[in-house]
Amino acid sequence: MTKAPLSHRLQHFLLATSAICLFVGTGFAAEKFSVDADHSKVGFSVTLIGVTEVEGRFSAFSGTIMYDEADLTKSSVTAIIKSPSIETGSSFRDKDLKGAAFFDTEKYPIIRFQSTAIRKQGNDYLMVGTLTIKGVSKEISAPLFWRQHKMNDPWKNSRIAFDSRLKLNRRDFGVTGPKFWNEGIADTIDIDLRITAEIPNFDLWGFPAAEGKKSIGALVYETTQKQGLDAALKQYKEAKQNQAEAFQFSPNQLNVVGYKLLQHGQIKEALEFFKLNVESYPDKASVYDSLGDAYLANGDKEQATKNFKKSLELDGADTSAIESLRSLGAG
Repeated sequence: MTKAPLSHRLQHFLLATSAICLFVGTGFAAEKFSVDADHSKVGFSVTLIGVTEVEGRFSAFSGTIMYDEADLTKSSVTAIIKSPSIETGSSFRDKDLKGAAFFDTEKYPIIRFQSTAIRKQGNDYLMVGTLTIKGVSKEISAPLFWRQHKMNDPWKNSRIAFDSRLKLNRRDFGVTGPKFWNEGIADTIDIDLRITAEIPNFDLWGFPAAEGKKSIGALVYETTQKQGLDAALKQYKEAKQNQAEAFQFSPNQLNVVGYKLLQHGQIKEALEFFKLNVESYPDKASVYDSLGDAYLANGDKEQATKNFKKSLELDGADTSAIESLRSLGAG
């Protein structure tokens, strides 16, 4: 499958989901993987009695997997699906499904799943967790078939992948539909999940800038390597004050600087850039999540917890912060 351009993947990944890192040197066995929505599938099919089977999918979703390679039963998952992203190949049917009688996506825009246990089952595993649809929460069980344990892909991103197929009763979650349709739609829905998740190789990530502008991230990252942290921080602040129109300033720029530094063990430097990002963009959830990652890499669980909680205050669907807090026993 063709990879999306790095500039597009960077913007999608850092803004739509919180950026992630290994919990290096923190005493955690688990590693935090982000679901790669571009190469994953959340699909379903239902029998339309007397006609055929209707297949569909949700195109917008995110998730974080706290993955323990040594003992998969110690892993955990949180996933968020945007219910308005339902697609079945028919705009008329999709409009009905988004309506109050089915998913009521205006009132309930989020479908949420959070695992409570992962158990060994023969050669594979069973994931138990809470699924919430239309405000109704039910415990479900999903078999996990691992397609790929941790490995490096050709671009040296760390990846895992698994499939799951299960059946749900739509009535259990209040997805009943109007009488006209309800009598012709099977109660049982077949769910098909094909999930791949990654820890990015940030060495491959660039610093995209709008036409006519220079990348502030590329500039300060290079300065950090050649002249040190203090020179880079001074350079950033002077450029923002005196040359704001010449450079591309955004949360993404410093986020990538920080994760590149973290990847190479430059934790002190990464912390300072993430702090600067919080100072510059205090209303962005992702910058607090990133700062939490850096504090955790530095062994400061108290500050990590504080920043993950702040991220969730700003964005309750930040699965990265949710899983981080769960791993810390704080969420």
